[in-house]
Amino acid sequence: MKKIALISDDICSLPPSIIRKFEIEIVKTKMSFPEWEKWQERNIYQVIKETKKIPKTAAPSAGDFLKAYQKFKNIAEKILVITISSRLSGVFNSAFFARELFEDPTKIFLFDSELAVAGEGLLVLRAGELIKEGKDIEEILKELEILKKKIKFLAYLKTLFFAKKSGRISFWQKFSFDILKILGVTPYLGIKEGEIKFSGFNLWTYNPLNAIFNQIKREAKKGKIRVGINYTDNIGFALKLKEKIEKELKAEISFFSSVPPIVGAITGPGTLILACHNL
Repeated sequence: MKKIALISDDICSLPPSIIRKFEIEIVKTKMSFPEWEKWQERNIYQVIKETKKIPKTAAPSAGDFLKAYQKFKNIAEKILVITISSRLSGVFNSAFFARELFEDPTKIFLFDSELAVAGEGLLVLRAGELIKEGKDIEEILKELEILKKKIKFLAYLKTLFFAKKSGRISFWQKFSFDILKILGVTPYLGIKEGEIKFSGFNLWTYNPLNAIFNQIKREAKKGKIRVGINYTDNIGFALKLKEKIEKELKAEISFFSSVPPIVGAITGPGTLILACHNL
């Protein structure tokens, strides 16, 4: 019997290789986008650009999580569940209600990452490593609690049109973002205390690659860093940044992967997301 099984949601955006390696059970979020179904030969970002519409999204149901719990009922002593920030989605609540329905709720340990995408991914990855090392659940939860406060999250969005339309940000956040862009300032979004907020501004270069790199470089000055990178439809740009970080900062790129469509639909085309922490 396994000591600890690991469950997360697809917002963690980890690549399949890591999911297989650490035997992570992924509970998927839900999305409905009729416009995309009409043009299946196009990717979701092309449809979003042309229609200016966004999909309807929903957290997994409690039943979805309950199925995942049942899968490990007889093959794991304990189950660790790491979710996207409870302030950004109802995923944590679904996982919680499913635990109450499970025949032995004491086996299930819920952890609110207070992050999303690459930031959440770094936590899930570390949890997988600690489980493989044979750590106890109490040790793992303690380390994850410390780690989530150390993770620097950075999102570069070309526009906040889609995030605003989905209700993830306020009118004033979008208004401020648009004004700053007009003035030649590149704002960055981050996640603080589980919520989306501005985390930094670039005033030094109009080159977006260098602008994002400068933000990561600041963290690297504190010591060795571990980095996770997610992208939407801009894999070429993301690859250039990955190579620049590896070459100039000698940093560990733990994963490099696309976000699930549900994230790309909210953040919009051209989005780049990074998360890092000092080792």
